[in-house]
Amino acid sequence: MAYFESLSQFQFAGIVLQLVLLPFLFMTLRRWWWAKQSMHWPKINGVVVKCLNFPLSRIIDFLYTYEINGISYKGEQPFFANSFKNFPQKKAKELMNNYTEGKHVVVYYNPSNPKISTLEPGRMDGVIGALVLLLFLFLIGFISFFYPTLLVELIDYVTKQ
Repeated sequence: MAYFESLSQFQFAGIVLQLVLLPFLFMTLRRWWWAKQSMHWPKINGVVVKCLNFPLSRIIDFLYTYEINGISYKGEQPFFANSFKNFPQKKAKELMNNYTEGKHVVVYYNPSNPKISTLEPGRMDGVIGALVLLLFLFLIGFISFFYPTLLVELIDYVTKQ
């Protein structure tokens, strides 16, 4: 407990920021990695069970199924995206037209874990932006923990300008 008492406010805030951001950073990195790798994944035929629906809440309601070696799998997003909440209406209508209920689709699945799949390999809407933002915030947390005086000097410099 004495260790935490010896930390400055900036150091303590840096630790908290890094710990809070770490799971989000890993999830976003995982999405980015899957999107990159999906270009090389094997493909199989699947069927759209529940078509895209973008209600006012902007929570995606979509489902497709595919079968590999007699085992049925489900996918809930047509591609890897950071979020569908700020998805433009024009793109949403385009997706709704592309993925109608009962449509046969090509599913790209991860050969080491067939539960992970996508309909649009390589597409990662918003993932790069989220990754850059999370890395920037994580770097601020790192600097505030290891070099708190640098952060104080930077804040003083910016406020005096």
